Amino acid sequence: MAFGPELVSAQVIEIEREFARNRVRRVNAGEFWISLLFSRDRSLLISWDSECYGVCRVTPEEIRELENASGARPPVVDAIRSHIVGADLWASVQVNRDRVMKLEFRRVIGAGFFQTRHLICELCGRYSNVMVTDEENRVIEAAKHILPEDNRYRTIAPGSVYVPPPPVRGIPIDEVDVSGGDIDGIAGIGKPLLNAIKKLGAEEVSASLKFFKNINLGLCPNPAGRLLPAPSFFYIKFEAEPHGYVTLSHVLLPGAVLLSAGDSLSAARSAVVSAMANRAASSCRKKISAILDKLERVNSKRIEEYASLISGGEEIKRLKTEGQLILANVHAIRPRAASAVLISWTESGAEEKLVSLDPDKDASANAEARFAKYRRKKRAVAAADALLPKLYHERDELGEQRVLLECNDDLNTLYMMMEELRPRSVARARGEAPKKLADAAPHRRAEFLDDSAMLFYGLSANGNRYVTFKAAKTSDLWFHAQGIPGAHVILRFAAAPDDETKARMTRVAASCAAFYSGGRDSGGVRVDFALRRYVRAIQGGGAANVTYREFDTVIVDPSLWREIESRIENSRVLRG
Repeated sequence: MAFGPELVSAQVIEIEREFARNRVRRVNAGEFWISLLFSRDRSLLISWDSECYGVCRVTPEEIRELENASGARPPVVDAIRSHIVGADLWASVQVNRDRVMKLEFRRVIGAGFFQTRHLICELCGRYSNVMVTDEENRVIEAAKHILPEDNRYRTIAPGSVYVPPPPVRGIPIDEVDVSGGDIDGIAGIGKPLLNAIKKLGAEEVSASLKFFKNINLGLCPNPAGRLLPAPSFFYIKFEAEPHGYVTLSHVLLPGAVLLSAGDSLSAARSAVVSAMANRAASSCRKKISAILDKLERVNSKRIEEYASLISGGEEIKRLKTEGQLILANVHAIRPRAASAVLISWTESGAEEKLVSLDPDKDASANAEARFAKYRRKKRAVAAADALLPKLYHERDELGEQRVLLECNDDLNTLYMMMEELRPRSVARARGEAPKKLADAAPHRRAEFLDDSAMLFYGLSANGNRYVTFKAAKTSDLWFHAQGIPGAHVILRFAAAPDDETKARMTRVAASCAAFYSGGRDSGGVRVDFALRRYVRAIQGGGAANVTYREFDTVIVDPSLWREIESRIENSRVLRG
């Protein structure tokens, strides 16, 4: 998603209005982004990612998600922390009517003396960059260095004087005749936006040019937060553009989609934070899927090996029989014989049997070798008998993880799932036993304040175990889709509900269990529910293998929970 210089014009006004004279408390960072924390719930994110560049407002939860998914931090992050943390944001300006934002910070170093630093954000697609400069506009550090051999126009490296990108060609927007006419080649308005404005009538074109001219002139917002003199305006995006295009306008332009955002810093979130989170979630999902593929291959191979070992009972019986036969016919075996025909007595009479021998061993040693191999095989079969049920439970658990992976889009949840699976994958590769997983497992809690009810639902196999055996009380109701892998759901009432409330919330909890299950795409899913006191963990089973009794069954539509979840995300508390 991209945005043009007109949105930067609005953003510098809003940044100065909201954050000027506020101190930067902390800097969080990822591989291609930083966030400036001004207070507990007021942060500004700056991204120079080639696909998700821009400046926007960001929440603490989103910062944690992006940090979990980030790689190595570049050196410019240390420079920003050293020079910007503890300084006050003093001014915010747009450079050359372009997609370049310059934030000025001042830090008091003595009575009447202060140190000035600039944070320059170039929001130019794959050429996006961020850098720190001093009072003389010399670069202290930059995310991307531009050397003379790479660019003859300017150099961006520590010690060099900052030179902005070449000025945009065209008539400056603040010098444009707002009466209309030819509006091609205006510096300060992006081409996608100009193309949309051309489709308007003459009066609307004139009003649009006046709107953007006033914004570029830096008119201050009124107390209601609206940019004067326009009484209202819209944040929109053009999805038909190759990479999408986010902007603002005083009218809903042709081909534009309305964004549900109150200001430009919030509107840009879809182009920056949301896009980065979606990309990180997709990458995390692929990594988890690869880990599951590997674990499933190892599990299938072990099941096959153990099942084959158990099925070899005839060989164990043969080893014991041959050992006994050799001992019974020691006198008939010639020294250094490679084989011997021995006689065994059965109910039907004498039977001759050809037995192979080791010529380097005597008859007693050959018999002992048979008995030793018999004992090893017998112990191996006993171990396989004990381990095979656990492997079947593990196979079921991996299937449940696979289903829950397909049901989850939350980046924090996906990251926690990956952390749960990764130690097991490493342990399997080293031939070690996997370590016990931590109790802090992926799950969510949804509070229904009007109904005084609460739902807990696991988002991984370990999350299922957590909500069922850690978070739930014995008097809570437990839900799970019948016969298919999925989430464990716990329903808790704050007080004894009436029959109508209990029936309604039972269907809600059952729909949640159906939605986070292998039957989420079905029209109706059978869901079992019982009191938590009747749910027991299977001895030796995986993290979420249980058995239950005294249960009832209800058929529900998974789409019911999809609608409810979208509502409670906006109006109620939904915590992970």
